[in-house]
Amino acid sequence: MYLNLVKEEDEKMANSWKADADGILIFTGLFSAAVAALVAVSIQDLRPSSQDTSAFYLQNIYQLLASGNISQPSNIPSSLAIPPAFSPPKYAIWVNSLWFLSLVISITCGLLATLLQQWARRYVKGTQPRYSPHKRARIRAFFAKGVDSLHLPWAVEALPTMLHLSLFLFFAGLIIFLFNVNHTVFTVVSCWVGFCTGIYGCIALMPLFRIDSPYYAPLSSTTWYLFTGISFLLFRILLWPAHYCIGHDTVERFRKLKEHYRRLFLNGMGKTAEETALKLGSEFDGRALMWTFESLDEDHELEQFFAGIPGFFRSTVVKKPEDAFTTTEVKKMSDTLVGLMRRTWSSSLIHESVKRRRIVISGR
Repeated sequence: MYLNLVKEEDEKMANSWKADADGILIFTGLFSAAVAALVAVSIQDLRPSSQDTSAFYLQNIYQLLASGNISQPSNIPSSLAIPPAFSPPKYAIWVNSLWFLSLVISITCGLLATLLQQWARRYVKGTQPRYSPHKRARIRAFFAKGVDSLHLPWAVEALPTMLHLSLFLFFAGLIIFLFNVNHTVFTVVSCWVGFCTGIYGCIALMPLFRIDSPYYAPLSSTTWYLFTGISFLLFRILLWPAHYCIGHDTVERFRKLKEHYRRLFLNGMGKTAEETALKLGSEFDGRALMWTFESLDEDHELEQFFAGIPGFFRSTVVKKPEDAFTTTEVKKMSDTLVGLMRRTWSSSLIHESVKRRRIVISGR
């Protein structure tokens, strides 16, 4: 049983790692090429250019010719004969620093994604050796302990975070670069970057307010732990003066909130979502049943479905099963059951035992 369960779990986990690595590699290749093309242009601002030196001497020659004071070489000021020492502009230093850092982080993510694919293959190969069942179980438990103790899932989560960080660094350098090139282009691009950053922030924060939210960002987990951890510490600190300054009811409320945020911090988003779903009412059980019902199109599948309905209403696991369905849904199932019985009795190809069984089911 252990081997059957963990085989499915390990394959699911390894496929998830490989899918993440494939997506990172594709994005990294395209993104790094775009950043490298811009860096090749911006790096020219960090070193002296022969064109600038030529322009300096041509400007000095023009000034001397315009002044007419070129009869003696001694009349030429020394400051005009020697070009000033080169000093790159500050914006160029910032732009190239941000873009080079973005490029390096992106390439590092590509390397780590390649390693992640190798880690996934090694884990699957190591946990499925050709041994007897008890030896395979022990080997798998050994490798699984290594994955948990060395926090490999955290490393997998860190890759998209690093990639998003490199993207934001690129945007920051792009805004600084455009500010010193053209203010109109800077305004347009800044508006779009600001809009995208706002949307990204909403996506990252949404799991804090909607635990069932499908929207998620790599920073969502970090935000979750920061929010729950800070809230836990805040109420823990407030409990000290609360015993002397506030009433007993408020102290108990603070204590409950402290334990609540402590539990959220320890469980994380995934475990918290599971616990929230298990505490829900019969509405969601009915939702699951109706989805199953609407996906059935064969008579033998409908027979199996209706055979389980009486057990659902007698269940002690489901809270108030009579509230799981709306009137419209009950009518829809009744019409389908009537249609099933009509097809059953009008067909000469169905065995009598099946007909009797369906009669019993419809009578329940």
